[in-house]
Amino acid sequence: MTSEKLKEIRNNLAMLPMLRNRAEALRIKLKEAEDIVKAKLESYEKEKMDVENLKNNTLSSTILKLLGKYEGKLEKESQEIIQAKIEYDRVSDRVKELRLELDEINDRICNLKVDQRTYESELKRREQLIMQQMNDEVSAQYRSLEEERERLESQLVEVQEAIRAGSRVKSTARSVMQHLESAESWATYDVWFKGGIISHMSKYNHIDNAESDFNRLSSQLKDFKKELSDIDIPEIPGIGGIDSTTRVLDFWFDNIFTDLRVRDQIRNDSEQIRKIYGNVDRAISKIESRKSEIHRILDALEYKKNELIISSQP
Repeated sequence: MTSEKLKEIRNNLAMLPMLRNRAEALRIKLKEAEDIVKAKLESYEKEKMDVENLKNNTLSSTILKLLGKYEGKLEKESQEIIQAKIEYDRVSDRVKELRLELDEINDRICNLKVDQRTYESELKRREQLIMQQMNDEVSAQYRSLEEERERLESQLVEVQEAIRAGSRVKSTARSVMQHLESAESWATYDVWFKGGIISHMSKYNHIDNAESDFNRLSSQLKDFKKELSDIDIPEIPGIGGIDSTTRVLDFWFDNIFTDLRVRDQIRNDSEQIRKIYGNVDRAISKIESRKSEIHRILDALEYKKNELIISSQP
């Protein structure tokens, strides 16, 4: 196969994603049109039945004849059946048109798939020839591109790991904030209404859950910071702990001052977690940008490799 023919096939294959999208859109349109055809057919059959009932000597037709309204009713029903048939034929033709268009696109996709297999097979054959020519200039260029691709693929793995680590941090931070919000509600209730042991237990149940998640969050943040350093992104601010001594004061010196202190501590912790969440979210956005850039470079490298292969002598 000549290099010109190989380039022609490659250019044709560029249409494949667009054709697949069009085929999917047509399948959706076809399903909708078929549903309309079904509804129009039911309407047409109903109108036919109405006319048949009128023509038969039913009680209703007899009454209409006696009232002198039979002919008018029959003409009206006949017009409705004609209109129903016209609408049914129209949507049926639309279904046929969509099917033909979909069949045509599917044929083009099938032909391109055959070309794709031919193209990939020829590329592989030429790639093997290039790799066998150890001292050839083209071979050296190709190996250099391959080494760069492998380096970028390794970076991509690290970037994806960092995104996963950041997502875990965000999920845990959300859980901490939810527990702290509930604890703050109970703490506010305590300040103004002196809820007693029930509000104490409810408040500290949420604080316990928040503290458990907070400890998990601390560990996850360490992992996330390590992932960030692996991909040369500056680490985010650290976090402290939840003040456990406040709980003792709240139980033994139950008054508005310690209730206010507990509530203020919860608010401080909530604000701290919100800042961490925002910092992590911004860090993930940076990583996503890095990921997009790596994909862009990989695509460019793949194009260069293919150009090198296609331009080489078969």
